[in-house]
Amino acid sequence: MSLIPTRQDFEQQLHQPWQLSWESGEGVAVTLIEVSEGQAMNSRHECYSAIFAQPVGIQMPQHSYRLRSPSNAEWTVMLSPIGPDEDGEHHLLQAVFHCRKPL
Repeated sequence: MSLIPTRQDFEQQLHQPWQLSWESGEGVAVTLIEVSEGQAMNSRHECYSAIFAQPVGIQMPQHSYRLRSPSNAEWTVMLSPIGPDEDGEHHLLQAVFHCRKPL
């Protein structure tokens, strides 16, 4: 398993429930709602992001969370709040990755 999730890890499990956990908490289920390609600094790098919808009534802070995929792969990932969804019902968290492409 890689140290960070790949764009393919996210794309293969889009619109599915993922689990966030942290040191002192039991965790919370979030839904992966969007995966998008970003602008990499050069041809040796790639940039992509993943956006997760939190359950109604929950608004998590920016933090390094333990992220578990529906297939039970786990990574430590920094997630940042980016505001509510279009309906204002769910608060969103985003992870952005900018890394060297695999060889």
